[in-house]
Amino acid sequence: MVSPKIGIIGTGNMGRIHARVLSSLRMLSGVMDVDIDAAKRVADMYGVRAFSDYHELVEEMSLDGVIISTPTSTHSSIAEDIASKHDSIRAMLIEKPIASTLKDAEHVAETLRKRGIVAIVSHSEIYNPIVGRALSLIREGAIGTPKNIIHDRRGFVQPSRIHSLGDVFEDLGVHDFDIMTRISTGRAKLYAQCITEGGVCNAATVMVKFESGSDHVFHLSRQYAGRARMMDVSGSKGALILDLFAQIIKVKDLDQEPMSEDQTIRLPERGATIKVYGEPVREVINDLVKVIETGSEPLVGLDDGVAAMRLVEAARQSAKNGTVVDIDIEAAKR
Repeated sequence: MVSPKIGIIGTGNMGRIHARVLSSLRMLSGVMDVDIDAAKRVADMYGVRAFSDYHELVEEMSLDGVIISTPTSTHSSIAEDIASKHDSIRAMLIEKPIASTLKDAEHVAETLRKRGIVAIVSHSEIYNPIVGRALSLIREGAIGTPKNIIHDRRGFVQPSRIHSLGDVFEDLGVHDFDIMTRISTGRAKLYAQCITEGGVCNAATVMVKFESGSDHVFHLSRQYAGRARMMDVSGSKGALILDLFAQIIKVKDLDQEPMSEDQTIRLPERGATIKVYGEPVREVINDLVKVIETGSEPLVGLDDGVAAMRLVEAARQSAKNGTVVDIDIEAAKR
C-alpha cells in the first residue's frame, strides 16, 4: 500500500511537533507557513519542500491530507478554503479548537461534511492512553457511578502568545470538556469565573452540575509556574487519580486502608497503580492515517469539535454575565 501524502500548514510549536512525528512515519510531504523562513527551517530538518501558500503545497505535492496548525482564529477559514478548492484532500487534522466561535465551528463542520472530507479535531488528550484506560475502567464499573470529577489543567503561556491562542476556555478547556462528554451527559447547569490578561480570559474555574447527580470542576490556567495535568474521578465505590503527564492511574476503593508506601505497579485490583505509555500527538496522527487509508470514523470528529465549542461558548457567557447557564450535553459518538 502506498503511504498517504500529508502536508503541514503552520510551522509554529505544534506544527513542528507534527512534522517530527510525520517524518518518523515517512509521510511528511511538505510544510507551509506565511513566514517562508520558518517553513524552510522545518523543511530542511526533514528533507521536504517549504511553501508560503497552502494551495501550492496541496497541488504541487498531490496531498491526500493536511494538518492545520495555524493560529486558532484561522483554523476554520483555512479548512473551508481547502475543502472548497481541492478534491484530492480526503481528510484533515485540525488543531484544537476547531474554530474560535461556535458559529464558525458549525459552519466549517457543515462545509466539510458536504464535501465528504473526514476531519479530526486534535483534542489530543482523548488520545492519551491514560485517558482511554480511565474511561474503560469507568465503563467497566471499577469505581461505581462517577459522582465528583476534578479536572486540573494548568501551565504558563508567554503574554505575547495569548491573543493567537484565544481564551483559556478554547485553548485548554476543550480537552477536558471533551473528556467530560465521555463520562457525564444530559441536562446540566454551568457556572464560570475567569481572570483576564490583556483583555483575554487567561485563568478560569468552571463548574458543571448534572441533573443526574454528577458534577465536574475545571481548573484552567495559563499563568501557573510549571505544568499540571491531573484528574480526580470519585465514584460511588472508589476513585481514579490520574496524572496525565506521567501517564499513571491510581485506583482507590472507598474502604481501602491507607498505605504508607504505594510504589508497586499492579493491574486492576485493590490499590492498583496503572502505568501506560504513548505519545498523544502520535496517536492523533495515526488516527489521521487510518482515516485516509480506510475511511473510518476518527476518535475525535467534527461533532466532538462542535460540542466542545458549545461548552466554550457557555463558559464565556457565564463568565461574562456572572450567570448560571443551562446546557444539555450529548455523549461523544466514540
